[in-house]
Amino acid sequence: MTSKSPAPPRSILVVCIRLIGDVILSTPLLGLLKSAWPEARIDMLVGRGTGEFIEKDPRVRRVLYADTGESGGEGGTRGNTYLRAIFRQYDLSVNLNASDRGNIASALAGRRTRVGFYSGVNWWKDGWKKILLTHPVRFPYAIHVARVGQLAAEALGLSVPRLEARVFWDRDDEETVEALLRSRGVSRPYFVVHPFARWKYKFWKTERFAETSDLVTERRGLQPVWTSSPDPGEVGLLQETAALCRRTPALLAGALSLNQMACLLAGSSLYVGLDTAVSHIAATTGVPMVVLYGPTIAERWSPWINDGPVAQQCPLPRGTQRVGKMVLIQKDWKCVPCGRAGCDGKGGESPCLAAIGTAEVLEAVDEVLAAEVANPRETTGEGR
Repeated sequence: MTSKSPAPPRSILVVCIRLIGDVILSTPLLGLLKSAWPEARIDMLVGRGTGEFIEKDPRVRRVLYADTGESGGEGGTRGNTYLRAIFRQYDLSVNLNASDRGNIASALAGRRTRVGFYSGVNWWKDGWKKILLTHPVRFPYAIHVARVGQLAAEALGLSVPRLEARVFWDRDDEETVEALLRSRGVSRPYFVVHPFARWKYKFWKTERFAETSDLVTERRGLQPVWTSSPDPGEVGLLQETAALCRRTPALLAGALSLNQMACLLAGSSLYVGLDTAVSHIAATTGVPMVVLYGPTIAERWSPWINDGPVAQQCPLPRGTQRVGKMVLIQKDWKCVPCGRAGCDGKGGESPCLAAIGTAEVLEAVDEVLAAEVANPRETTGEGR
């Protein structure tokens, strides 16, 4: 007598209650799940302010928010806490980090199969996860964050031929971006500069961004478009920094959603930025890109290149890294990467980032644009 294979899940919850970059790097798992079970209804649980862009992902039926219990997308409801809303509602639940909060959600949501990660450091904290999760997986701190989804898929017996991070946009987003570019007098070709990150210890020298922007404009004939988050302080700083340029950039200060940012980047010829969520979005579009990193551990947090191998991560522990059409610049110092919030650990300036010169960035720009000429992107409109 042969044993019956388990029925494919009809409903799946993916949990990623982390920052925007984590949510972007969780999207490869959505592709793997939808490919394995195309008829399954996939919901995603995220934090408010980190995952709204997922509402335009055609693979996801509904987005739920852990802080309010509200949901977006088809059939959205209000008024319940998120734990009550997800309790035993799914055949399969997957949490993509080792946090207690996410694993509790996965343990409560999954009727049949529950995947989650444990730290492997404290047995008294990991024990309940191993009991309540049907597929507990030790968290792999040494690999790229995008590959956490690979481990979750493999725990479910799925093959992982590739990992592809995606941020989708629609026709409304395209029209918004086109209108904004027209209103700023932008005509293609253009390049995008995003000169800020969430934390100041990830900032580069503002005058060097201005110098880089001017030189790319003059040498390449590309029109500069600068972006920022909607934060009022960042909007003001963008205007101050842009005033240092000889070639005035078009400013889209806090004007774009993350979906619209992906649309803008997909139409650009080049992206220059820092260790920030926008750089992860840029990587999803395949645009030639140069990113500047300071103390961050790049082998875990570099932008994910969809055309690269599944096992990709920065090949060196520090220094300038090259993957596909991306160059990640980081100083080759013994103390790099320390993983701290600046040398003082309190968010101050990072000397290793400040030491990156304009000439290094321009050399990297030449390299990625040459790679684009040799192997140009296909413009398929896949973001919609």
